[in-house]
Amino acid sequence: MDTLRLSAPQIDFEYNKLDNMHSSITLYNDTQHPIAYKFKATNLNIFLVRPPLGVIQQKQSQIVNITLHSKVLENNSIKDFNEKLQLITTIVPQEVQDAGPIFLDKMRRFENRKINIVILTKDRKIVAQSSGNSNQMFQSVNKQFGQVEPTRVIAIPTADKAKIEAEYFCNKFEVLQQEVTKKEKELQDVQQYNNSLIQKEAIKPKSGKLDIIIFLLSLIVSFFLSLHYQNQILQVINL
Repeated sequence: MDTLRLSAPQIDFEYNKLDNMHSSITLYNDTQHPIAYKFKATNLNIFLVRPPLGVIQQKQSQIVNITLHSKVLENNSIKDFNEKLQLITTIVPQEVQDAGPIFLDKMRRFENRKINIVILTKDRKIVAQSSGNSNQMFQSVNKQFGQVEPTRVIAIPTADKAKIEAEYFCNKFEVLQQEVTKKEKELQDVQQYNNSLIQKEAIKPKSGKLDIIIFLLSLIVSFFLSLHYQNQILQVINL
Protein backbone atom coordinates (compact mmCIF):
# COMPACT_ATOMS: atom_id res chain seq x y z
CA MET A 1 0.00 0.00 0.00
CA ASP A 2 1.39 3.40 -0.99
CA THR A 3 1.06 5.29 2.28
CA LEU A 4 3.23 6.71 5.05
CA ARG A 5 4.91 4.62 7.71
CA LEU A 6 4.57 5.85 11.30
CA SER A 7 7.33 5.77 13.90
CA ALA A 8 4.79 4.41 16.43
CA PRO A 9 1.29 2.86 16.24
CA GLN A 10 0.01 5.39 18.78
CA ILE A 11 0.94 8.77 20.24
CA ASP A 12 1.97 8.72 23.91
CA PHE A 13 1.68 11.73 26.23
CA GLU A 14 3.13 12.03 29.72
CA TYR A 15 0.37 12.81 32.22
CA ASN A 16 0.25 16.45 33.34
CA LYS A 17 -2.95 17.92 34.73
CA LEU A 18 -1.64 21.48 35.12
CA ASP A 19 0.12 22.07 31.80
CA ASN A 20 -0.17 21.09 28.16
CA MET A 21 1.25 17.73 27.18
CA HIS A 22 3.63 17.38 24.22
CA SER A 23 4.57 14.51 21.99
CA SER A 24 5.66 13.82 18.42
CA ILE A 25 5.45 11.24 15.68
CA THR A 26 7.59 10.77 12.58
CA LEU A 27 6.09 10.11 9.16
CA TYR A 28 8.27 8.09 6.76
CA ASN A 29 7.77 7.97 3.01
CA ASP A 30 9.34 4.66 1.94
CA THR A 31 7.77 4.78 -1.54
CA GLN A 32 9.03 6.10 -4.88
CA HIS A 33 6.38 8.85 -5.01
CA PRO A 34 5.75 12.11 -3.09
CA ILE A 35 2.90 11.71 -0.60
CA ALA A 36 0.70 14.51 0.76
CA TYR A 37 -0.60 14.18 4.31
CA LYS A 38 -3.19 15.95 6.44
CA PHE A 39 -4.28 15.52 10.05
CA LYS A 40 -7.79 15.65 11.44
CA ALA A 41 -8.79 15.59 15.10
CA THR A 42 -11.87 14.52 16.99
CA ASN A 43 -11.67 17.74 19.04
CA LEU A 44 -9.89 20.86 17.78
CA ASN A 45 -10.17 22.44 21.23
CA ILE A 46 -7.54 20.14 22.69
CA PHE A 47 -5.18 19.27 19.81
CA LEU A 48 -2.50 21.38 18.22
CA VAL A 49 -0.67 19.67 15.35
CA ARG A 50 2.36 21.22 13.62
CA PRO A 51 2.72 21.03 10.71
CA PRO A 52 -0.87 19.83 10.19
CA LEU A 53 -0.37 19.04 6.49
CA GLY A 54 2.36 18.91 3.88
CA VAL A 55 4.11 16.92 1.17
CA ILE A 56 6.82 14.36 2.00
CA GLN A 57 9.14 13.52 -0.88
CA GLN A 58 10.15 9.94 -1.66
CA LYS A 59 12.59 8.38 0.83
CA GLN A 60 12.18 11.39 3.15
CA SER A 61 10.54 11.87 6.56
CA GLN A 62 8.68 14.53 8.54
CA ILE A 63 8.53 15.03 12.31
CA VAL A 64 5.07 16.16 13.45
CA ASN A 65 4.72 17.74 16.91
CA ILE A 66 1.42 17.33 18.77
CA THR A 67 0.23 19.28 21.78
CA LEU A 68 -2.60 17.93 23.94
CA HIS A 69 -4.25 20.76 25.85
CA SER A 70 -4.57 20.37 29.62
CA LYS A 71 -8.27 21.29 29.29
CA VAL A 72 -8.90 17.67 28.31
CA LEU A 73 -8.24 16.71 31.94
CA GLU A 74 -10.12 19.65 33.48
CA ASN A 75 -13.38 19.54 31.57
CA ASN A 76 -13.85 15.80 31.18
CA SER A 77 -13.50 12.75 33.30
CA ILE A 78 -10.25 10.99 32.51
CA LYS A 79 -12.18 7.75 32.24
CA ASP A 80 -14.22 9.21 29.38
CA PHE A 81 -11.19 10.18 27.36
CA ASN A 82 -11.62 8.98 23.78
CA GLU A 83 -9.82 11.47 21.55
CA LYS A 84 -8.02 10.40 18.40
CA LEU A 85 -6.21 11.81 15.41
CA GLN A 86 -6.78 10.80 11.83
CA LEU A 87 -4.02 10.80 9.20
CA ILE A 88 -5.11 11.23 5.57
CA THR A 89 -2.60 10.55 2.79
CA THR A 90 -2.51 10.47 -1.00
CA ILE A 91 0.12 10.16 -3.72
CA VAL A 92 0.79 13.44 -5.58
CA PRO A 93 2.79 14.43 -8.69
CA GLN A 94 6.45 15.35 -8.29
CA GLU A 95 5.89 19.07 -8.92
CA VAL A 96 3.27 19.53 -6.17
CA GLN A 97 4.56 21.58 -3.22
CA ASP A 98 1.34 22.89 -1.62
CA ALA A 99 -0.78 20.14 -0.08
CA GLY A 100 -3.79 22.35 0.68
CA PRO A 101 -5.61 22.21 -2.69
CA ILE A 102 -4.98 18.46 -2.97
CA PHE A 103 -7.38 17.68 -0.13
CA LEU A 104 -10.16 19.73 -1.73
CA ASP A 105 -10.30 17.35 -4.69
CA LYS A 106 -13.40 15.21 -4.11
CA MET A 107 -12.46 12.86 -6.95
CA ARG A 108 -9.07 11.92 -5.49
CA ARG A 109 -8.52 8.67 -3.62
CA PHE A 110 -7.32 9.04 -0.02
CA GLU A 111 -5.99 6.63 2.59
CA ASN A 112 -7.33 7.17 6.12
CA ARG A 113 -5.69 5.94 9.30
CA LYS A 114 -6.83 6.50 12.89
CA ILE A 115 -4.10 7.16 15.46
CA ASN A 116 -4.93 6.40 19.08
CA ILE A 117 -3.86 8.70 21.90
CA VAL A 118 -2.47 7.31 25.16
CA ILE A 119 -1.77 9.29 28.35
CA LEU A 120 0.85 7.66 30.58
CA THR A 121 2.45 8.34 33.93
CA LYS A 122 6.25 8.68 34.21
CA ASP A 123 6.51 4.97 35.03
CA ARG A 124 4.55 4.18 31.83
CA LYS A 125 1.25 3.31 33.52
CA ILE A 126 -1.75 4.11 31.36
CA VAL A 127 -3.93 6.89 32.71
CA ALA A 128 -6.23 7.12 29.69
CA GLN A 129 -6.37 5.97 26.12
CA SER A 130 -8.72 6.28 23.18
CA SER A 131 -10.97 3.35 22.40
CA GLY A 132 -12.18 1.98 19.10
CA ASN A 133 -15.32 4.10 18.70
CA SER A 134 -15.66 4.59 14.95
CA ASN A 135 -18.57 7.06 15.11
CA GLN A 136 -16.48 10.06 16.14
CA MET A 137 -16.39 13.09 13.88
CA PHE A 138 -12.94 14.18 12.75
CA GLN A 139 -12.30 17.85 12.02
CA SER A 140 -9.49 19.31 9.92
CA VAL A 141 -6.63 20.85 11.91
CA ASN A 142 -5.01 22.66 8.96
CA LYS A 143 -6.80 25.91 9.93
CA GLN A 144 -4.64 26.21 13.02
CA PHE A 145 -2.28 28.42 11.04
CA GLY A 146 -5.13 30.53 9.70
CA GLN A 147 -8.12 32.22 11.28
CA VAL A 148 -9.18 30.85 14.65
CA GLU A 149 -12.86 30.70 15.41
CA PRO A 150 -13.88 32.62 18.57
CA THR A 151 -15.09 29.46 20.32
CA ARG A 152 -11.65 27.92 19.88
CA VAL A 153 -9.50 30.74 21.19
CA ILE A 154 -9.11 29.16 24.61
CA ALA A 155 -7.93 25.93 23.03
CA ILE A 156 -4.72 27.48 21.70
CA PRO A 157 -2.94 29.89 24.05
CA THR A 158 -1.92 33.13 22.35
CA ALA A 159 1.78 32.69 23.11
CA ASP A 160 1.78 29.13 21.75
CA LYS A 161 -0.16 30.20 18.68
CA ALA A 162 2.25 33.06 17.96
CA LYS A 163 5.23 30.75 18.44
CA ILE A 164 3.80 28.13 16.09
CA GLU A 165 2.97 30.72 13.45
CA ALA A 166 6.49 32.18 13.76
CA GLU A 167 8.04 28.73 13.30
CA TYR A 168 5.76 28.03 10.35
CA PHE A 169 6.57 31.26 8.52
CA CYS A 170 10.28 30.93 9.35
CA ASN A 171 10.25 27.54 7.65
CA LYS A 172 8.44 29.07 4.67
CA PHE A 173 11.01 31.88 4.55
CA GLU A 174 13.91 29.39 4.64
CA VAL A 175 12.38 27.50 1.71
CA LEU A 176 12.00 30.74 -0.25
CA GLN A 177 15.60 31.70 0.57
CA GLN A 178 16.80 28.34 -0.74
CA GLU A 179 14.82 28.88 -3.96
CA VAL A 180 16.28 32.39 -4.38
CA THR A 181 19.82 31.09 -3.79
CA LYS A 182 19.25 28.34 -6.33
CA LYS A 183 17.95 30.81 -8.94
CA GLU A 184 20.87 33.19 -8.28
CA LYS A 185 23.31 30.32 -8.84
CA GLU A 186 21.59 29.41 -12.10
CA LEU A 187 21.76 33.07 -13.19
CA GLN A 188 25.48 33.24 -12.37
CA ASP A 189 26.10 30.08 -14.42
CA VAL A 190 24.25 31.61 -17.38
CA GLN A 191 26.19 34.87 -17.06
CA GLN A 192 29.52 33.00 -16.91
CA TYR A 193 28.58 31.05 -20.01
CA ASN A 194 27.61 34.23 -21.85
CA ASN A 195 30.86 35.92 -20.81
CA SER A 196 32.87 32.98 -22.15
CA LEU A 197 31.08 33.28 -25.48
CA ILE A 198 31.76 37.03 -25.63
CA GLN A 199 35.45 36.46 -24.88
CA LYS A 200 35.69 33.88 -27.64
CA GLU A 201 34.04 36.24 -30.10
CA ALA A 202 36.40 39.04 -29.04
CA ILE A 203 39.45 36.83 -29.66
CA LYS A 204 38.39 35.80 -33.15
CA PRO A 205 38.63 39.27 -34.81
CA LYS A 206 42.08 39.83 -33.27
CA SER A 207 43.37 36.57 -34.67
CA GLY A 208 41.88 37.50 -38.08
CA LYS A 209 43.65 40.89 -38.11
CA LEU A 210 46.92 39.21 -37.18
CA ASP A 211 46.56 36.79 -40.10
CA ILE A 212 45.97 39.70 -42.47
CA ILE A 213 49.05 41.56 -41.19
CA ILE A 214 51.22 38.44 -41.57
CA PHE A 215 49.88 37.93 -45.11
CA LEU A 216 50.66 41.54 -46.09
CA LEU A 217 54.13 41.33 -44.59
CA SER A 218 54.81 38.14 -46.52
CA LEU A 219 53.68 39.85 -49.74
CA ILE A 220 55.99 42.80 -49.11
CA VAL A 221 58.95 40.52 -48.33
CA SER A 222 58.22 38.49 -51.43
CA PHE A 223 58.08 41.66 -53.53
CA PHE A 224 61.47 42.92 -52.30
CA LEU A 225 63.03 39.49 -52.73
CA SER A 226 61.78 39.33 -56.32
CA LEU A 227 63.25 42.79 -57.01
CA HIS A 228 66.58 41.77 -55.48
CA TYR A 229 66.90 38.61 -57.53
CA GLN A 230 65.64 40.38 -60.65
CA ASN A 231 68.50 42.91 -60.38
CA GLN A 232 71.02 40.09 -60.03
CA ILE A 233 69.59 38.35 -63.09
CA LEU A 234 69.80 41.54 -65.13
CA GLN A 235 73.41 42.05 -64.07
CA VAL A 236 74.30 38.54 -65.22
CA ILE A 237 72.60 39.09 -68.59
CA ASN A 238 74.47 42.34 -69.14
CA LEU A 239 77.74 40.60 -68.56
